[in-house]
Amino acid sequence: MNRVILFCLLAMVSCSNESNSSKEQVDPNQQKTEINSSENSKSLEVKYLGIYHGIQAPYYMKNQFGDDMIINGKKVPVPGIDYKFILKEEGIVNLQQSSLEDNTRYYYDGKYSIIDEDENFISIACKLSDGKSSNPAYNLKIAKRNLKSTCKGSNDPEFEIEKINN
Repeated sequence: MNRVILFCLLAMVSCSNESNSSKEQVDPNQQKTEINSSENSKSLEVKYLGIYHGIQAPYYMKNQFGDDMIINGKKVPVPGIDYKFILKEEGIVNLQQSSLEDNTRYYYDGKYSIIDEDENFISIACKLSDGKSSNPAYNLKIAKRNLKSTCKGSNDPEFEIEKINN
């Protein structure tokens, strides 16, 4: 008798899990998200594609509250960094960061999407990865008149960049 009850309970749990997994496969909300993300990944106009260069001045790292981060009684310095973004067709972006302290270089690849546009500016979000554990994100706000831009990382101070090739 106990075996029959146990078998019935296992069968009910198994059927319940199968029906839930089939619902997850055809979730209409997931399909909408995929469609929306493909709409946002449209390419920039050709005049905005190319290399953008800027230098972020040295600064002290901040915590989540905007206060200086202190470790062992000392502020945590971040050296100046030379940035070169390459914006390409089909929403592709590459980034080279070079430390101004020791000339160490880091390379990132990723995608950009247009997040806002008006008659004066176009704003894009860049999501990058080094292929390992670093996944920085930057927002670029490009002035349409002169192709100068501002760059803002998630916890970094804003700095200026500009297009260096035509």
